[in-house]
Amino acid sequence: MMADDAHRPITAIVYADGAAFEALLDEAVRNLAARGVRLAGVVQQSIARPGRRKCDMVLRDLATGRLHPISEHRGEAARGCALDVDLLLRACAAAEAGLTDGTALVVLSKFGKVECEGGGVRGLIEAALERGIPVMIGVPAINLQPFRTYAADLARLVPIAHLHPGLLDEALAQEAC
Repeated sequence: MMADDAHRPITAIVYADGAAFEALLDEAVRNLAARGVRLAGVVQQSIARPGRRKCDMVLRDLATGRLHPISEHRGEAARGCALDVDLLLRACAAAEAGLTDGTALVVLSKFGKVECEGGGVRGLIEAALERGIPVMIGVPAINLQPFRTYAADLARLVPIAHLHPGLLDEALAQEAC
């Protein structure tokens, strides 16, 4: 990490295993919330469904606790991503409405394909930065270059390999200060 990384408003946790990152992020967010840190943003929960090859994706709004389904079941023969982009954008708009002066940190699960293409949580990131609220986001390794292009010098990159739940919790707490 560079010396000025502590002053960058976006912390990007770079990962290859989405399920492992999801579990680590969930634990860290719960720990911060239990300590009274005021969070906003959305974190993904993947819910396995019996008889389905793909899980259901749900975003939990950290400010309200509301769950936003973001996937569509297109049948067992369907291939490709099951993300419903319209539902994702609605969840992001709801999360943006939850940003307040008291928000200490915005946490987002993923800079995914939709964000690489210019949509998704980008508006939520920008709204947080306009309000001076730091952002922590997961970045799949496959999307690292598009993320770097988007965030430029506003982000510090932290490889997940250097983290365990306690360290991620500390990193989030530092961002929230």
